[in-house]
Amino acid sequence: MMLYFEFEEKRRKADVEWPKNNGNIVVHINDKELAKDLPTDLYYEVRNENKIDFIIEDSSDERLLELQNVLGRRLQELVNK
Repeated sequence: MMLYFEFEEKRRKADVEWPKNNGNIVVHINDKELAKDLPTDLYYEVRNENKIDFIIEDSSDERLLELQNVLGRRLQELVNK
């Protein structure tokens, strides 16, 4: 599934793999600019059926944390629909 999101005042996209069982949601970043400096695969856990939390990749990287928050909010919007 393609996921569109706004980050650093640009519209960007990522591929999302939804788990078939109790696995993690995997978000593959397609944006070349982001892929230069940030991990291209980010992982999210589904908790309490409808609550999505990201797995912290690097707690000292504020840009990465912001990206994970933005993606987490978009995923949460999809789950809540």
